[in-house]
Amino acid sequence: MARPLPTFKEHALREDAFVEGHALCPGCMEAVTFHEVGRATDNGKKTVLTLGTFCGEVSTLMYPNLISWGRGPQSPELFGKSLGVMHNVFESSPTIAEAVRDVATVLEGVGAWKAPSPNVVALSGDGGALAIGLRSLLHTIQRRARIAIFVQMNEVFANTGFQFSPTALPFADSSTAPGGLPEDPIDHVGLAIAAGAAFVAQGSPAFAPFFAEVAEEAINTSNGTAVVFVPSPCIAGWKFEEGLTAELGKLASQTGLFPCFRKRAGEPGEVKHVPEKGKRPPVEQYLVKQRRFEHLARLVDGEIRVTPGREGDLAKLQSYADRNVERLKKWAAF
Repeated sequence: MARPLPTFKEHALREDAFVEGHALCPGCMEAVTFHEVGRATDNGKKTVLTLGTFCGEVSTLMYPNLISWGRGPQSPELFGKSLGVMHNVFESSPTIAEAVRDVATVLEGVGAWKAPSPNVVALSGDGGALAIGLRSLLHTIQRRARIAIFVQMNEVFANTGFQFSPTALPFADSSTAPGGLPEDPIDHVGLAIAAGAAFVAQGSPAFAPFFAEVAEEAINTSNGTAVVFVPSPCIAGWKFEEGLTAELGKLASQTGLFPCFRKRAGEPGEVKHVPEKGKRPPVEQYLVKQRRFEHLARLVDGEIRVTPGREGDLAKLQSYADRNVERLKKWAAF
């Protein structure tokens, strides 16, 4: 019988594996995510992280001058506290993590690995996971690799110039799609479920207890691949003021644009932190806090002003948010 997951207090008191010195933007949601993932890996097992090329890699692994992963300045005395980090190109994080798991399984099988089976965690951005690396992600899930994958969803290729990503919301401005595209983004949650993931979740660290539960469950999944999509407001790419990251993380779920969600294969899932229709914040409350949507709506003297002639586009975004909630409810029942 599986051990119960730690409480939020127990999780918060665990030793972190993400340390000072990174070069991420002040207030970046990815840094908060890494702290939570770091605590979840403090479970008595060695941890191996694979990082594809994304902001969270280039800002934390500037070897030899900057390495922001570990449990302190000295090597830990306990093997279960040790941490290995592997950098790989954009699309390969799930594949490298799968290879690490396969090697560990072989060593365990011949008796060469006597410690508890390691935590194997892949970290990447949405561009690397769902654009360049979609094939790698789906193949790893389909092969039921026993790894946890955390995908940072900032809707652009943030560390190479804020180019368009297929996860972008309709009409979201980017460097290669000025003014955005009208099409709905890729159904990333549905793809992971349909591919056969053992555990699929979407959650923001802005909802701290929920995200801690999700991180712990993902890392402790032992019957297949766990995939967690993390809505990650990007200060530089979305063009918003520092200090709004958590507020945007909450509004992303509450409006229905990126609802909190979790589902274990073969069991009913749940959509959380989204009010019922009619009680949700309208999407424009989320949009006006980011200049990437200022061509649709903006704040003028503290009031939301819709750009004349763009009312229909705003209605399309609201329709997408409402349909998105209903789609996730269907996936929860799948």
